[in-house]
Amino acid sequence: MLSAVPRPFPAAILLLSLPLLLILALQGGQYFSGDEGRYDRGIPLDRTLAGGDFPAATAVAALPEHTLFPWVGALVTAAQKALAHLTPYGDWSHPEFVGFTIDLGAAVLSLYSTLNLFLLSPLALRAGAGAEEAAWAVLLMAAANSAFCYSRHLLPSECALSAALAALVVGLGPPTRRRAFVAGLLTGTAYHLYNGDGALLPVIGLVLVLMWRGAPSLSRLAVAAATGLLLSLAAPVALGALLGGANDWSKLGAFRPSVTQGLFAEGWSLPSEDFWPAEGLLGAGLALAVALGLFSALRTGVPLPDRVRVTLLALVAASALLVAASCRFARLVVSARTLQPLVPPLCLLGRWALARLVAPRPIFKPCLPAALILAAALPFAPHFNRVFPRETDLALLRAWGNPKRVLTVAGSVSTPLSLPVSRPDLALVNAPALHPGARCSPLRWAPPSCASTTPSPIRHFNPRAIRLMNAPSSAPPLAHCA
Repeated sequence: MLSAVPRPFPAAILLLSLPLLLILALQGGQYFSGDEGRYDRGIPLDRTLAGGDFPAATAVAALPEHTLFPWVGALVTAAQKALAHLTPYGDWSHPEFVGFTIDLGAAVLSLYSTLNLFLLSPLALRAGAGAEEAAWAVLLMAAANSAFCYSRHLLPSECALSAALAALVVGLGPPTRRRAFVAGLLTGTAYHLYNGDGALLPVIGLVLVLMWRGAPSLSRLAVAAATGLLLSLAAPVALGALLGGANDWSKLGAFRPSVTQGLFAEGWSLPSEDFWPAEGLLGAGLALAVALGLFSALRTGVPLPDRVRVTLLALVAASALLVAASCRFARLVVSARTLQPLVPPLCLLGRWALARLVAPRPIFKPCLPAALILAAALPFAPHFNRVFPRETDLALLRAWGNPKRVLTVAGSVSTPLSLPVSRPDLALVNAPALHPGARCSPLRWAPPSCASTTPSPIRHFNPRAIRLMNAPSSAPPLAHCA
C-alpha cells in the first residue's frame, strides 16, 4: 500500500487540473494543426439549427470523417457564443469575432480532459481496485503530459477517449444486457468521434469479455455489446449515405487514404519519439516501475491480480494493433493523438507497480506525491509559455488590422484568417511560421531590409519537433511598405 489518501483527494486533483486546463486553452494555440479546421463544421451547424435551416445542416451531417465530432462542435460553439457576450466580441455578425473568441470554445472543449480524469476513478474501482489505488491512478494521469498536451486544441481525441472510458465504466458494472448494449453504443461512438481510435474497438471488446468471463450469461452479454457496437457504427454511416448519397461514399473513399500521410516506420518508435519527449523522467520512471513490479511478481511467484493481467493484455494488444496498422499494413500513421488511449492503462499499471515497490520501503511513501508533481511540472510548464503563429495574426488584426503576409518584402502575398487585407501599407515579413516559440517581447517594427529566420519545414505535431517547439524565437518583424 502507498500512504493513505483522504476521501476528497480525487476531487482535489480534478479541481486543481480544471483551472490549469482552462488557463492553457485561454492562452491560445488553436488551429495550429490543420485537423482543427473540422471544429469549424460545428459553427455553421449551430447557426443553421438555431435558425431552422435544416437543409444546410444536412450537408455537415453527411460528411463521413469523424462523423459525430461536428455535433460536439455545435454544442461547444453554442457555449462559446454565450461566453463571448462577456467579452467585447459578442456580436458574431462580424466574422472575425468568432475567431477572436475561439479560445473560449477550446476552454469548453478542454473539459473533456477533466472528464477523462473523473472517469478513471470509477473505472479503476469497477475493475477491482481499492479507493486508494483509484485515487493514485487519477494522480498519475493528472501528472501525464501526454493526456493533456492537446487540450488547448480543437481536436476530437479527448472527447473520443471520454466515450471509450465511459464504455468501460458502464460495461464493468453489474453484468446486465442493458449495460453491455450501452457499452457497445459508447464504443462505436468513440470511433465516430475520432476515427483514429479504431484500434480501441477490439481492445474494449477484449477487456469486457475477459472481465465478464465469470458471468453465467457471457454469451448474451457479448451479443448485446456487439449489437450496440454495430448499431452505433452503422447509424452515422447510414445517415450520411441517406443525406449525401453517392457524394458521401466518394468523400468517404477520399478520406480513408488520408490517414496514411506521413512515415509508417514511426510506428516502431512510439516510446522514444512520443512518450519520452512528452513525459521525460516521469514516463521513464513509471515504465521502469511497471517493469520492476512485473519482474518482482514473477520472481516471487505471486500471482498478478486479475485487473493487472487484463490491463496489461489490453495495453499490449492496443500497442500491437497500432504498430501493425502502421508498419505492417501501412494503413495508419501513428501520432501522439492515437497514443492517448494508452495513457489510462499505463497509469493503472503504474499505480499497482508503485504500491508493490514502495510498500516494503515506507520511508519513500511521503515523498512520492511531491516527486510525481515535480516530475509532471517539468515537461508541462513550457506549454504555458508558448506562443503559436495564429496568435500573432490575431494580435495584428486587433491592433492594426489585417496586413499583407510576405516571405520577403517583394514576395508574394497571402491572406490567412480568410479576411481581406485592410492595411496594404503593412507587410508581415516571413509570416508563415510552422512551429510555435517561447513567449517573448511584443510585436515590433523592423526596417524592410531586416533578415528573418526561415521556419523549419517540420511536420505538424511530429514528435521530433518537440525540441524545436521549446526553442526561443524572436518577435515577427513588421515592415512598413511605402
